[in-house]
Amino acid sequence: MIKKVIFLMTVLGGMLMTACEEQDIMVFGDEHMVYFEKFWHDSMLGNEKSDSTQVTFYFNEAANTTQHAELVVVLAGRKLERDAHFRLRVVDELTTALPEDYTLQDEYTFRALPVRDDALQMQDTIRIQLNRTSHLQSLEDGFRLVLEIVPSEALGVGQYERSRAIIYVSKNPVRPEWWNIEVSTYLLGTYSPLKYKLFLENVPGARELNKEIIEDSPDWARKLALDFKKWLIENPTYDEDGSLLDVPV
Repeated sequence: MIKKVIFLMTVLGGMLMTACEEQDIMVFGDEHMVYFEKFWHDSMLGNEKSDSTQVTFYFNEAANTTQHAELVVVLAGRKLERDAHFRLRVVDELTTALPEDYTLQDEYTFRALPVRDDALQMQDTIRIQLNRTSHLQSLEDGFRLVLEIVPSEALGVGQYERSRAIIYVSKNPVRPEWWNIEVSTYLLGTYSPLKYKLFLENVPGARELNKEIIEDSPDWARKLALDFKKWLIENPTYDEDGSLLDVPV
């Protein structure tokens, strides 16, 4: 009798493990919840700290009067069978931007993208349009735009600490988030506003370089760095501190 019980428990356990392995990412059951990747407010449960997104018009060409803030959104729940939509609203009490400083879409889309087997979460990226205005030009430190996810029938709102996004917009130089220690070491060298400005102005395709390209298309990122290295060899340039600009690639 005891052997039969042990045998049945073993079989049931194997069936449960198989069922779990066959399931796709499933967090919080059947409901779909969307939230921003960055914490706008320090987490109450862990050590996560609040963060913001910085955007600058400093590197824009004169004719380009718009800039975009890329915000990563995360989905909790089953994989989407079709695209889902949600809206954003401005949190007026935390915002110093004027209505003409930004342009919001009527709704934003979380796309039903393929999910890798080893993915820990489902992500997508939305783009918020910022406008270069006389208001921005009059501000030394720029303005702040705070956005909040509005729930819809398809998508609820996830944890409070990540339900809002804080965007700081400036006319002063801001280091791109993707220019991290790896980029400094293996691609473009030490960051400086002048170096980045020259890179954008003299290397075709440089303005498209971002985190995704560096991670997913490293050969192209390397080519851009090599093109910049060639330009610097042909046009020796000294940085504001007197050092000769170069790239390590």
